[in-house]
Amino acid sequence: MIYLSLLREGKASARILAVRTGITRPSVYDQLKALMALNIVVELDIEGKAQFAAAEMKHLDALLVDSIDRLSQSRDLLAAAFPSLVDNIETVSPKLRFFEGEEGVKQLLKDIMWHDQITMSVLWPQAVMCEVFDQTFLTWFDERRKLRKISIEMVLIGSGAKEPELFCTAAADRTRTYKKPTPLTMASLIYDSKVAFISSTQEAYGFIVESNEFAALQRLQWQAIWNGAS
Repeated sequence: MIYLSLLREGKASARILAVRTGITRPSVYDQLKALMALNIVVELDIEGKAQFAAAEMKHLDALLVDSIDRLSQSRDLLAAAFPSLVDNIETVSPKLRFFEGEEGVKQLLKDIMWHDQITMSVLWPQAVMCEVFDQTFLTWFDERRKLRKISIEMVLIGSGAKEPELFCTAAADRTRTYKKPTPLTMASLIYDSKVAFISSTQEAYGFIVESNEFAALQRLQWQAIWNGAS
């Protein structure tokens, strides 16, 4: 917030920055110190008073390039060490994870991106989910899942509502519509050994259950609904 304020509104003292951003003055000084260490904020002496300004954009660009290089190096090191890590370290995955709010349920869907070349079975109450996810995010999701060769077989719940452009016939590899009356308002997604549930915008939460037995049971229920759809 400090850096954005300096970019948008120009140089200022720490007191003015605190007023602009709503951040306490001690915290403003702490952030300014960190930003100056990164060479993207400079301190100016104007009539004996300290003011701060955003440095030239080239410094920010250099910082981003350096960060990208560091991430690439870390990724390469991890890729090289991964085989031996798998052999010597046991990892434990949580069996139940909760996600809250709009951003939370988006993170829930991103969990699917940790899997490659799988088929995801989906029950999708279209009228409800069309309000939960914005089109930009669904477009991003659809592009990424195709890159990871994740196929979708979907049962759309309900009819007559405005269909989202994605998670409908055009996006899924196999789609059927279940038009019988149903109280179902939560979406469910079955993939690998996981089952994800997503609620409506009124409650905005979701959770993932990781269990081979539970996933198998959900697949049986999904198949029954699939067989009853058209």
